[in-house]
Amino acid sequence: MSGTILVWTPNTELFAEISSVLTEYVLFQCSTLLDAEQVCLQQEVSLVLVAEWIGTDDGCGLFRQLRARHPLMAGLLLTRAEKPALLRRAMDCGLSGLVTLPPEPEAFRCRVVQTIAEAALRLENARLHTLLPLYSLAEKFLASTTTQEVVTGLLEEVVAQTGADHVSIMLYDEEDNCLRIAAVRGMEKELARSIRIRPGDKIAGWVFAQGKPVLLNRDSQQQSIFAPLLNRPEIASAISFPLMVRGNILGVLNISRRAEDEVFTESDKEMLGILCGQAALALENVRALETVRESTRMRTLFEQYVAPEVAELLLASRENVMAVGGVHDLTVLFADIRNFTSLVQHLPLSDLRSFLNGFFRIFTDIIFQNRGMVDKFMGDAVLAVFGAPIELDNAPLAAVQTALLLRERFDTLCREWNCQCEAFQDVDLGIAVTRGEMYIGNVGSDRRLDYTVIGTPVNIAQRLAAESSRCQIYLTEAVRDSIGGDFQVQEQGHLALRGMDEDIRVFSL
Repeated sequence: MSGTILVWTPNTELFAEISSVLTEYVLFQCSTLLDAEQVCLQQEVSLVLVAEWIGTDDGCGLFRQLRARHPLMAGLLLTRAEKPALLRRAMDCGLSGLVTLPPEPEAFRCRVVQTIAEAALRLENARLHTLLPLYSLAEKFLASTTTQEVVTGLLEEVVAQTGADHVSIMLYDEEDNCLRIAAVRGMEKELARSIRIRPGDKIAGWVFAQGKPVLLNRDSQQQSIFAPLLNRPEIASAISFPLMVRGNILGVLNISRRAEDEVFTESDKEMLGILCGQAALALENVRALETVRESTRMRTLFEQYVAPEVAELLLASRENVMAVGGVHDLTVLFADIRNFTSLVQHLPLSDLRSFLNGFFRIFTDIIFQNRGMVDKFMGDAVLAVFGAPIELDNAPLAAVQTALLLRERFDTLCREWNCQCEAFQDVDLGIAVTRGEMYIGNVGSDRRLDYTVIGTPVNIAQRLAAESSRCQIYLTEAVRDSIGGDFQVQEQGHLALRGMDEDIRVFSL
């Protein structure tokens, strides 16, 4: 058995006698209410032994005042004459009973052990009644779907439980390697937004780096290693607590009080431990959900451009493809529906939409089949890229094979629609395949991004497709040289294309 006992008596001889009996305990002597309060703030006192009279002051009344600040404090009254009226008065003041002086050693020791055990049991029951409802907050925290919901909920609960004047919740920003305030009470928001604390700096940074809470009360601050940092005299007490889950520290909770008579205790620290643990778990859960949402968003985005298996490869690479750009040797295919204006005049808009959807579906299926990327749909035209973001052994060959399949499937589609509208007899498809160095990557702004290709080969493909007729497939010389002798290729000569400084040597497939 061990613990700390406060002996409240000015009689040094009585203190020495009690000390000789209770050798297994740490004993402190005090003779005033201020002294008693000071000991209780600095030590976790298990029991108070208070004399019936301390000078002219009534021991029962003094203990009542001390217990008003420490409601679960246990005490025994030291008296030389045990009387029923005195026992009732002692019990009314919160004392557990009387000890007759001079104390009989063995009986006295047993009484102290029993009283401390009963007080510990009451303390544990009170602690459970206080803390158990806090565990029910886990459901509330885990129901949050955003980081802001979690930190706002934590802030409100901390204020409700502690009545703290100032509360701030700081989260670690990995990119900037600092703690930033995510939610605050008792501080101007503009000031809060400007605060940055590095791991290890100040109290919050130390708590984050060490993963240990810090409790400071003004009476004990000067003994703290943080005393030089406590430059705000209006703060009487404070706690900084890490937001930690499975050994991973996500941030720090800071709370403080102004009133001189309001101090934080170990019970407050334990309560904050529960709240911070639940909030940290919820933050981890939200971040996991955000990762899943971002992965789903990226997958959906990629699958609009590339085949699902290509999208899987891009995501598996763990590279932020939308932020990557560079110049590469690529192949592009441009397909443009000719005489489309005539269709607009003769076909209901609903049917026109159905036809275009059918065309784009055919185009996309064939592109994905050959592991290319659909760059964009442009009204009645489509641009595709081969060779990036997935490298191909022979990107021009894949593009030419795609062009041949596209021509065949487009012819079938037009014959089907020709039964409904004769205007389809004049519909044609211009196709061009070019190769060369071009930029591929993200183009745009923070508000609107486009993953696309830019370069002269793209412009040439668009111009050549406009020159093509009767579903001819036009190729540039670079493409012709890359596909070998497996295809029948006929030279068309040099064409002057709008916007090009030089004529382009063109072949048809």
